[in-house]
This record gives sequence, structure tokens and C-alpha cells, in this order.
Amino acid sequence: MKRALALSLAAVLGLPLVAEEPKKAEPQPAAAPATTTDATTTTANESPLVAAAKRSKKRRAAATGKVITNETLKESKGHVSTAHTDRPLLKVPEPTPGPEQQLAMEKAKVAAAAKAQEEARAEQKRKAAAREQAVESAAARAEDGLYEIDDVDPAAAEGAAAETSQTEKPPVE
Repeated sequence: MKRALALSLAAVLGLPLVAEEPKKAEPQPAAAPATTTDATTTTANESPLVAAAKRSKKRRAAATGKVITNETLKESKGHVSTAHTDRPLLKVPEPTPGPEQQLAMEKAKVAAAAKAQEEARAEQKRKAAAREQAVESAAARAEDGLYEIDDVDPAAAEGAAAETSQTEKPPVE
């Protein structure tokens, strides 16, 4: 029931849209001047805007007599100018870093300093290990020498090893 009611309502409302008659063209007056052109006469299908656009196109086409093509450019004797001055360019100051960039640079400096300290500590450990190894080897040579030669003193060998390792100064922090 509801379907039938909805269909009939749609048909009643849509009927005026479908039943509209097309507009009839108005007859041209018989006293129209004979000098009118095709641009001024309009047919029933054209709107006044379309007719005005057609008229303006014809006027513009007649007004522009020169068309630029490659051939006309080759024949032309135009001049090309450039802006050249003898004045030096202005020097733009270096941009100053913002607070975020300054913070990042400070963090990078702190990280570089920490890395340098770590490398210095590692170098000190390597030197201490080399010094200890030199002392052990000198003591071992001195001990071996006790049985063969009595002239080598272990304390003198240890002092000589300490002197050779102390010639290099540890890095300053």
C-alpha cells in the first residue's frame, strides 16, 4: 500500500517537469535592417551570452594582425638587455643559531670531550700495561741472569724499565 502511494505521489510531482512544452522561437520582425551580419543574428538555441561572445571573438580576431611565430622571431631585430651593475653584492651575515641548535652544539661538545677522556684513559691503561710488562720482562731477564751472570741487579732492571716508560707524559685532562 505504501509503495503504491509513494509511486503515485512521485508521478504527480514529476508530471509538470516532463509535460513542459518547448519554447517557441519568436518570429523575426519584418522591418529588420538588411545589413545585419551573422554575428548579430541569433537563433532560438543561442543565449544572449553566447551571441555576445561570438561578436567579441570576431572583433578581437580583426584587431590582432600580428601573430608571433618562430619565423617572425628570426626576422625581428629585438634587443636583449641584462641587468649588470659594477656594484658588489651585499654581504649577508651568517645566521645565528637558535636555542635548539645551541643546545645540540653543546651536547656535541660534551660528547666529544667525554670521548676524548675515554680515549685518554684507554691510552693510560695501555701504557700502564706496557710498563708492567716491561718490568716483568726485565725481572724475568734479571732472574734468569742470576743463575748465569751475577752482575745484573733486579732493582736496577726495574728502575731502567720505569725510566723508559716515564719519558712519555700522560695526557692532561
